[in-house]
Amino acid sequence: MNKRTAELMQMLNAEKTIENYLTSNTDELLNVSTGAYLNQLLTEYGKMKNDVVAGSGLNQIYAYQIFAGTKRPSRDKLIALIFGFPLELDDAQRLLRIGGVSELYPRIRRDSIVLFGLKNRLSVHELDDLLFEMGEKTVL
Repeated sequence: MNKRTAELMQMLNAEKTIENYLTSNTDELLNVSTGAYLNQLLTEYGKMKNDVVAGSGLNQIYAYQIFAGTKRPSRDKLIALIFGFPLELDDAQRLLRIGGVSELYPRIRRDSIVLFGLKNRLSVHELDDLLFEMGEKTVL
């Protein structure tokens, strides 16, 4: 992935057919499943799956199904896994995109709290405490 999103949008707008765009930008498109990306992140971060699952606070069976690609997680389940690693912001945002949910957006109050928690390396339980204190829906 070498092209910026804005550049891809310009190319898409300029193309006459979607086939041309897809063919010329195959390497730029996200073509990985949520489970596959999570497993890739395990390698990149040098983490063990059971440690990430334990850190996420999710039900162990459900979390393993997400890693296996048999369950499509909600945004909050992905956020829990993000904190289970914990991931750097770019990887967290990419996981949310690949998972088909919205990225963390600092103009949304709850997302700002989640971003603050990620930046400050809070555990998912500490994040939930903070969200609760701030009157926001918890992750778990």
